[in-house]
Amino acid sequence: MELDRAAVERVLRRAGELDGGQGAGDTVPEAVVLEAAAEVGLDADAVRVALAIERLGPPPPVSTADRLFGPPVVGGERVVGVPVAAALDRLDDLLVREHQLRPARARGAVREWRRKDGPIGSLQRAAKSLAGDATLSKARRVEAAASAVDAERTVLRVAVDRSKERGGIVAGSAVVGGIVLSGTVVAGAVLSPFLFVAAPLAAVAAGGVARVGHRHAEELERCVDDVLEAVDQGAVPVTITESLRATIAALRPARR
Repeated sequence: MELDRAAVERVLRRAGELDGGQGAGDTVPEAVVLEAAAEVGLDADAVRVALAIERLGPPPPVSTADRLFGPPVVGGERVVGVPVAAALDRLDDLLVREHQLRPARARGAVREWRRKDGPIGSLQRAAKSLAGDATLSKARRVEAAASAVDAERTVLRVAVDRSKERGGIVAGSAVVGGIVLSGTVVAGAVLSPFLFVAAPLAAVAAGGVARVGHRHAEELERCVDDVLEAVDQGAVPVTITESLRATIAALRPARR
């Protein structure tokens, strides 16, 4: 009897459930996983990438509120064609020089950056806004973790904390919905048929605020994707001065 890949996965999952922790231990060396994968015909390179991702930990669960307002932490991950140290150094260069964040913590393969506060930070963000690229410079906290696939490749994961912004959007959605509902109920005291549209109007108003939050999360995700692409390609950071020059040049009328 021969089993296809789906059957092998089911057998292994069921065997783990039946074992009930009675085996030699709860952990399996990565080398054993690679050998087992080769036995069932899985691509060794794909397994190495999967193991590297697993070392970074599982992604956070998605809640109903996340679907409405976007998650409190957004980001992405990618296999980049450089070792761990080089990947983190390239990312640091991009976030500091191009996105005006400041390094806050470095521990092994984990790095953290925070938004610059004070007059200088505000001025830099204003300049980035004029250049049309201030999304990531406004982030309160950015964290990255790296895991080696092999000697020349790394899985790089970047996460942007937007929990405070999302909290404000959630509160704003509730307030706007409540104001609309209260207003329509008051109007309904005079025009009773108006009561029937009170709840739908409140839902529409609250939904509009929620969509703003969702768009903000999507914008951050796109920005993280761009940063990961830049790390992989070894792109040179674009400074504020260069961004402003490009913006001014684009606004100048073409010479005839």
